[in-house]
Amino acid sequence: MLSDDYLFSDIGIDSIGFYAPRHFVALKDLALKRSVDPAKYSQGLLSKEMRVAEVDEDIISLGLKAGYNALLRGRISPKSIDALFVGTETEVYAAKSISNIFAQMLEISPNALTQDVYNACAGGTLAILNAIAMIEKEIINKALVISADISSYHLGSPGEPTQGSGAVGIVISKDPRVATFSKRFGKVSGNVNDFFRPPNDKNASAFGKYSQNTYIDFQLKAYDDLLNNAGDFHADFYTFHAPYSKLPLKIMQQIILKRWTKHISDLPKFEKDKIKISILKKLDSFLHDVTVLPEYLYLKLNERGYSSSTLEQLSSWINTNIKARVLPQLRVPIHFGNMYNASIWAQIIFLLENYARVSDTLYFGSYGSGATCISGLLKVQETFNEIVQKGPFINDFIHLKRKQSVLEYELIKNGDVKPIVLLGRIREHEQNDDRGFTLHFCDEGCIIPSIKGLDHCPKGHTGYHERFFPLFAKLTSDPIAHNNITDLRYLNKGLVRVASNVNKGNSLEYEIRRVESEYEENVNARGLLTWTPFYINLPNHHVY
Repeated sequence: MLSDDYLFSDIGIDSIGFYAPRHFVALKDLALKRSVDPAKYSQGLLSKEMRVAEVDEDIISLGLKAGYNALLRGRISPKSIDALFVGTETEVYAAKSISNIFAQMLEISPNALTQDVYNACAGGTLAILNAIAMIEKEIINKALVISADISSYHLGSPGEPTQGSGAVGIVISKDPRVATFSKRFGKVSGNVNDFFRPPNDKNASAFGKYSQNTYIDFQLKAYDDLLNNAGDFHADFYTFHAPYSKLPLKIMQQIILKRWTKHISDLPKFEKDKIKISILKKLDSFLHDVTVLPEYLYLKLNERGYSSSTLEQLSSWINTNIKARVLPQLRVPIHFGNMYNASIWAQIIFLLENYARVSDTLYFGSYGSGATCISGLLKVQETFNEIVQKGPFINDFIHLKRKQSVLEYELIKNGDVKPIVLLGRIREHEQNDDRGFTLHFCDEGCIIPSIKGLDHCPKGHTGYHERFFPLFAKLTSDPIAHNNITDLRYLNKGLVRVASNVNKGNSLEYEIRRVESEYEENVNARGLLTWTPFYINLPNHHVY
């Protein structure tokens, strides 16, 4: 096969990171609670679980760790990042940049550009395109793009079992170690009411079949536009935004039916009842080992008159060589649900960690409701294993989880649960190796900037404190209850919040959780948020 290097630029992915909540709801349990046949979720949606956020866990909690993991994995200094972009549709504030919150917590260069990109589930991809363009024009050198979302639908609605949550961090630069982007992209946009979320409502709504048809229509048009812009291309994997796991299979089927049929009709008429190696070579030459639905090929070849014994052998070959690679990345939405902006990029990270090889080409179709779709290609670089062989891996998050009952999930979703606050003393874990986060806060525990002249609390609280919180720690005391959720003065006493299932001597991992006061006395400060360190149990002392 001729080289396709001419399709690709020298800008791409230099490092990757992922993070997701540890709690999940089994869709079988949800189906039984909703009096629905579990097969409607397991087979109809091709989904098993949905990851759900805890009561005080938000996209800052998720995105911070995903971004940090990307920097850590690539051994990248935060000060070398001169742009931090965020793709999300789960707002923290109606007006205030999320990217600036991440920049402070990750200690990104103060001279970095920051931007939030809102465009339904395509915001993260558009942020990546921004980074590529700015690097190409030498406005910036290296960007960190964080895509984080917590999808939410009304209880009992058709969209409820598709919920999910998670975050990715992707570092974009010239001469990347992981993968380069194509020079050209496919793109299509239009004003379509396939999905919406009203102001001040955390739950979204969609229109079933209409929304599904919109998704397929836009994915096909973005595919066509990439062909028009870049010319014919070969891809080893096809990856699509996954509102639910079955939908990418539907779009792949449509690509085969409506775009690849001519290849099947071009197959030579071999003698019946005789399968030859040339058939397999011919199939391999036009399929390029890409994802395909073998049932369709089986049908077409049956129409051509091949015997059942021949077709069984051919079907076995297809299953071994192709069906085993039919969107293996669907393991991600199957276990995490719809992560909105993180959906497609988490699948790509999963492919890079588990299936991709040097010089493989990955096709992606990034869809955002409303609607827009961006398609493009990634070329895996020779040095990609330097990054992807280091954890934490998405497979780690698939296995490190804690089941939540449907009742627990419903109570949190309805706002009927308050965080349990336990405090403890920690010391740095012996394997931590100085990894962690430095925060600055006032006497009352509000996070404040370290900017000279502005390093004080706008609420009027006194004091300025700097404290390092290790990524991995050991709990050196028994947990003690703390009744006032918004009283953060414990931070100045060397204490931290810990999860309810930890005990003295446990190994712990850093997270950060949202704090919002319902009784703020300062009129100007009502609605102002802060976040506080929160340490969770580390199963089996798994320090990466």
